[in-house]
Amino acid sequence: MVLIKIDRVKNFLNFFHQLELSWQIYSLLLIYIIIMLTAFVLKIEIGILLLLLLIAIFIFIYYYTNRFVSRIKMIANQLAKDIIVVNEKVYDNSVIGILLYDQDHRLSWGNSLANSIINYKNAVGQKLEDINPDLMTIIETIDKEWQVITYNEKHYRVSHDVNSRAIYWIEFENEYNIQQQYKNNRIVYGYLLLDDFDEVVQSLDDQEASNFDADLINELNIWAQQQDVYIKRIEDDKFILLLNVKTLEKLENQKFKYFSEIREKYYARNIPISMSIGIAYSTDDKVKINRLAKEAQMNLDLALGRGGDQVVVKMDEEPARFYGGDTNPTEKRTNTRSKLVYQALINQIDQASNVIISGHKYPDMDSLSSALGIYKIATERRKLAKIIINESTFNTDIKNLLNSPQISYNLKNIFIDSETAKTYLNPKTLLILVDHHRPSLSEAEQLFVYGLNIVVIDHHRRSEEFPKQTVLTYIETTASSTSELITEFFMNVRNDSEPVNRFEATALLAGIIVDTNNFSMRTGSRTFDAASYLKSRGADTEQIQRMLQEDLLEVKKRNQLIERTEFYDSVYAITQSESGLPIDNVTAAQAADGMLSLTHVEAAFVIFQRTMTSIGISARSLGKINVQKIMESLGGGGHLSNAAAQLENITVDEAKDLLLQAINQNK
Repeated sequence: MVLIKIDRVKNFLNFFHQLELSWQIYSLLLIYIIIMLTAFVLKIEIGILLLLLLIAIFIFIYYYTNRFVSRIKMIANQLAKDIIVVNEKVYDNSVIGILLYDQDHRLSWGNSLANSIINYKNAVGQKLEDINPDLMTIIETIDKEWQVITYNEKHYRVSHDVNSRAIYWIEFENEYNIQQQYKNNRIVYGYLLLDDFDEVVQSLDDQEASNFDADLINELNIWAQQQDVYIKRIEDDKFILLLNVKTLEKLENQKFKYFSEIREKYYARNIPISMSIGIAYSTDDKVKINRLAKEAQMNLDLALGRGGDQVVVKMDEEPARFYGGDTNPTEKRTNTRSKLVYQALINQIDQASNVIISGHKYPDMDSLSSALGIYKIATERRKLAKIIINESTFNTDIKNLLNSPQISYNLKNIFIDSETAKTYLNPKTLLILVDHHRPSLSEAEQLFVYGLNIVVIDHHRRSEEFPKQTVLTYIETTASSTSELITEFFMNVRNDSEPVNRFEATALLAGIIVDTNNFSMRTGSRTFDAASYLKSRGADTEQIQRMLQEDLLEVKKRNQLIERTEFYDSVYAITQSESGLPIDNVTAAQAADGMLSLTHVEAAFVIFQRTMTSIGISARSLGKINVQKIMESLGGGGHLSNAAAQLENITVDEAKDLLLQAINQNK
């Protein structure tokens, strides 16, 4: 009997100690005992009553402990069962889909919403990759952070808990559609310019000009109405375009083909009209319309700098997207413009304390010759001038030029490397870039951080990468070479006391000859005018021929490249050098020129090993295929029919794969 009583007391105490309120009850009991003892001292009758009450409580607890504990446990068990049932119902009917999987990536459980999302019968026990490969992608790429994904053509927010091996889903279709609608309705601002509009109108009589203008405006209005674009004429040759992102995406999917069609329509009527468009938009909901207008104008300027007849689309700081530009621009250069640019150049040189001249990396004849021409102009203005070069990258023809017996000055006093150039810098130093405009391609790449005033003289189509602090820009894409542009400067100042000497004339003519492939490519009437002037100044064509003589080994390399030619889509000729066998730029370019003479070839590409860590691609075209856009896809640039790119830390075979991707993207 005593054991039973002891067990009963122990059971009560064990249960009591499991309660989180045990210490509070002990505290109350202690206070009660203190009060009771105080009562015994002050008034014994009250103390006895309090003692009897305490004994009664203990007797009650003693006799009813088991019943009380059993009742509590029964209530707790029932509550636990109810909670499990409620949890199962909550999980199963939750607005959050839940999928659980085991260590073998087999589905172990899913609630109703998750099962409806994966839409797979008898999914429990199946491997996730068998149910849908996207489930494995979720496990491999998504962590606890919620991400929006597309699954079975619907949109969900998904979170993945690696520790509990659970995937959580929230339906996001309605919110996604609202976001897309909001995104699609963002404003897009653009400018449309009619290329050479004044010249075209002047070539027509009054009636023809009036009919042409009315017909063209009607065409544009019909197009704008069909495409849901607002168009407003603000000048004779300029229009404002307002549209939304959804319309822009549709036009981009069409590659703005309407403007090529309208150009062809008027070309068939002997009216050479084309259009250049600059478009800007932003993801910033608070963007101001003035900012979009400025960016659209900058994009229009970029389109014009690339030769016109194209569309430039740009969003915020993302790379620009180009459409069109598949025709050679008409020659608009005049003696007046050349004189004005020359005078502006002289003013900049006069205001400078000294002049640093830079061609592009891996210089060719045009780059070095035009640099020597600018050096001549700067020294005639009595300014200290230096040319940045890297002698280790010289081709054979450059070395032959610099060893010419006609040189009348010490080249060691002219040429410096980029590190030495830093010692010549001060706030009034003028940096002149010739035959290039992209800082990343410049021999003076390290100098752009110094905030120098910059002059750009180039004949390549303008790229998005451009120096920020230019005080003078002269880019003429219709010129055969930068040497031609520099020669025109001398042609316009014939009364100067010191015209170009024989060496300088020979160098400039060599630059023209190399860039035009002996006057067979990109050659206009002004090219021959420049060549005629240089010949009159003593340019030695025999010396040029000697400079351009090739080593037998280089000829063999070029012929081997041509022999390795493969065809892609019938009109693309592609060849590649042997891995690890370095080939210079000139040999690669000559091989590309030679491949153009092959039957049915419209574009030729030579992939070659420049150095042990870099691959070069030389591209040529007969005009139907824009190789500049293809090379820009690979980080290069150039002209519609003559372009190049340089790739780092890849193999020749990998470069070929990238080239094929770029060709397919630009078809």
